Amino acid sequence: MGRSVTVSGHGRATAAYDEATLRLAASARAANPSDATARATYAMSAMRDAVLSGGVDPSALSTTNVSLNPVHDPWPTVVAYEASLGLAVRLADLSRVGTLLVAAIDAGGDGARVDGIAFSHRDAAALQRAARDAAFADARTKAEQYAGLAGQALGEVRHVVEGELAGGPSPRRHLAPAADSGAGVPVDAGEGTVAAVVSVTWALGPAV
Repeated sequence: MGRSVTVSGHGRATAAYDEATLRLAASARAANPSDATARATYAMSAMRDAVLSGGVDPSALSTTNVSLNPVHDPWPTVVAYEASLGLAVRLADLSRVGTLLVAAIDAGGDGARVDGIAFSHRDAAALQRAARDAAFADARTKAEQYAGLAGQALGEVRHVVEGELAGGPSPRRHLAPAADSGAGVPVDAGEGTVAAVVSVTWALGPAV
């Protein structure tokens, strides 16, 4: 096999988030299951209609939770029933996040809740490729340095192993203007960073 050098390369790629998912919820408590379910359904239907009226395509909606549970006080006495419904709303236009959020909450009334906002990259694969490119370039730079220190030329690639970094993509927040203003909730999407690590083995050529 001859002499070789193995190094690890690390790369990162950062881009502004260009997609958001609103996690909306509606809950209601009543003396019997049917009333609790009906009230939660009414609130969720109003929230759903509000985001659809705001221009969101129905394909961007997905139900995330449907639950009905007894309320005990004290255990095991059942004093009421609580129903809860969840809806995820995917948005490609971040400038409308805050406005749609307010519209949904206004429509849902007392039973409306916001479970959070998740930001993502529409083309996450492209960002991952850029991180891999950076990781491989980092590995090559290190290998060329070691080969030079050894007084030999860097030869062909013999082995490539992609590693894993703990945690995955990491968010980076910035203080850019909010995505919404006026009647909307101020929302800053920020940026996300994807990291990659690779281990590469190069053959060492003749002395230089």
